[in-house]
Amino acid sequence: MPRYDAVIFDFDGTFTDSAEGILASANTAFEEMDFPLMGFPEFKRFLGPPLQESFIQFCGMTQEQARQAIAIYRREYDAGNCMRTRVYDGMEPLLRRLRAAGIKTAVASSKPAVFLEKILDGLGMRDLFDAVCGPGLGFVDSSKSGLIAEAARQCGVPPARCLMAGDRRFDIEGAKALGMPNAGALWGFGSREELEEAGADFLVEQVGSVEGGQGLQGLEDIIFA
Repeated sequence: MPRYDAVIFDFDGTFTDSAEGILASANTAFEEMDFPLMGFPEFKRFLGPPLQESFIQFCGMTQEQARQAIAIYRREYDAGNCMRTRVYDGMEPLLRRLRAAGIKTAVASSKPAVFLEKILDGLGMRDLFDAVCGPGLGFVDSSKSGLIAEAARQCGVPPARCLMAGDRRFDIEGAKALGMPNAGALWGFGSREELEEAGADFLVEQVGSVEGGQGLQGLEDIIFA
């Protein structure tokens, strides 16, 4: 029997590898605002926090500059960059197994809900989730713990019976604030060190089961242990 009644997924870096579209949109904002462009290695730290926080903390922008950058970013992202993404290997079979087992599934992401819905519709995978939770398009981003709590609420499952899967400390810390079990996804944009320091309950090497892993485990192993 599965350990949990619901599994909640972060989106960028956990469910999808969306770095290409995010980087292209951000670099257009940098170019139009005369900020230095970024390459992928340095850009990884940009992925995970709310956009406004990333533009201010990692790019040295003021609040007003960050607002301008977000407007340019969202223009480019909505124009097509949002679909420059791929679902991680093994994710769709896992979701179908979860649903066949009666386990609720949800997304909780700092990406605005309108983009989450558009991407999932474009991928033909919206029907694999009971809840899709992200902030609105205003410039004040919802806390990750609040988004995770809303996903659990929409699934009708108490936090202690959910598992949060994410690749950054924000996912782990948000879940822990709710008393929710959590798993750090090592295939994403964060590092093992970041996830360990955040206190992840589990660290998972891949989406599916790890055969003969000698202590390694996949997300599927955690859920169906």
